Amino acid sequence: MTLTAPPVPGTTEDAETGKATWLWLAMWCLLVLGVQPWSSRAAAPQGSTGSTNSLMKGVLLGAIFLICLAATKPGFRTRASPTTTLYVAYALFATATAFLLADPGGPLLRLARFMIGLILLFMLWRPLIRVPERLIRAHLFAHLLLALTVVLSVVWRPSVAWRPLSSFGTGYRLQGVLIPMLPPRVGEVGAILLGLAIIAFFARKISFIPAGVMITIGVVLVAASRTRTAAAAVAVGLVLALFLTRKSWFSRIASISVPALLGLAFLVVPSLQTWLLRGQGTKQISSLSGRTTSWQYVLDEDVSLQTAIIGHGLGNKRVLLRRGEGDIDVMAIDNSWLSLYWETGLLAVAIVGVAFILAWASVLRAPTPYVKASGALLLGYVTVASLNESGLSDLSSMTLHLLVAAAVCDADRLRALANPPPLKPVKQRYI
Repeated sequence: MTLTAPPVPGTTEDAETGKATWLWLAMWCLLVLGVQPWSSRAAAPQGSTGSTNSLMKGVLLGAIFLICLAATKPGFRTRASPTTTLYVAYALFATATAFLLADPGGPLLRLARFMIGLILLFMLWRPLIRVPERLIRAHLFAHLLLALTVVLSVVWRPSVAWRPLSSFGTGYRLQGVLIPMLPPRVGEVGAILLGLAIIAFFARKISFIPAGVMITIGVVLVAASRTRTAAAAVAVGLVLALFLTRKSWFSRIASISVPALLGLAFLVVPSLQTWLLRGQGTKQISSLSGRTTSWQYVLDEDVSLQTAIIGHGLGNKRVLLRRGEGDIDVMAIDNSWLSLYWETGLLAVAIVGVAFILAWASVLRAPTPYVKASGALLLGYVTVASLNESGLSDLSSMTLHLLVAAAVCDADRLRALANPPPLKPVKQRYI
């Protein structure tokens, strides 16, 4: 879907090129910062409760929107990928159903943030998304800045940056303090930085030294945060990126065999086993650190037809478990699809599920290997991480990875259609 505003005489399209490149790059970095779950628990003692600072993130997104609106000239053109269009439909559906809830205030605030983020993607089509390599570079740079804030946190407040594990394991995990981020989010930042840097290096988009620095920081963040989901997700994403961009079957088989050997190393090398197990027992490992308990509760909960269709309201990512007499525990759902069902119902699951399929279709149809590999990495990461973390129902970092992958691959296909390769001359045979 392409939208064109009425043209204004005398305007040009050079504002999105060299003059404003750094402005749009800064706006994207702030957008990536605005979707991070800033948690006060990152700066609080272990075991205390905290909440995400939605007000500050809403103010930040509003400021980004106003700056982008002021920098966008009249007569601009925009385009929405099919995935983004379906997410707009999801946001409108969730907004309509929010009024049926007893307390619609919280869900409506979250949906307002969500709509601002989606509108920003429309506004950033020409300056960033139309040239997919530009958006990929901006996404890489944004995660590099986030990673550097975590490194500075260790220097600034090392006693707080290392978070002790609770009953779910032994040891310490790295978290962000300068920008409050819990260890799973630190692992995600490191994984995305690691994956995009590897692909950019092999595609010759960045040189050896910058790539080496980014890859090293990414590996350190994943390892120090001890985030198994991020490690598995980026590994699957890199395998998919290599598999989809290799031309020969020998290369594709080789791209699968290398991570298979790496997985075997985790089962053999004692130090890697220690990192993987985190001091947990067999029961904790089999229950995925207790996640399966909340999953089973969501699946077994007897709800009305209306609740099954519209959910319990956006933001309800935790369930209240009663174990015996007077024993009450609150647990996060930590599964994007079950959380999506719990928050916004079955129809929302269907809408986001179709958007997810269309995103993969865009990745598979991207003609440029670098863009396809980057899209496959991001979407492969979301595919794995969505099974163990929540996020697809809201304007989260996971949702942004999904929208970026779909947008760059869709833009790459449109660019190829607009600029087809020249036809090779046909040799004529004379009799």
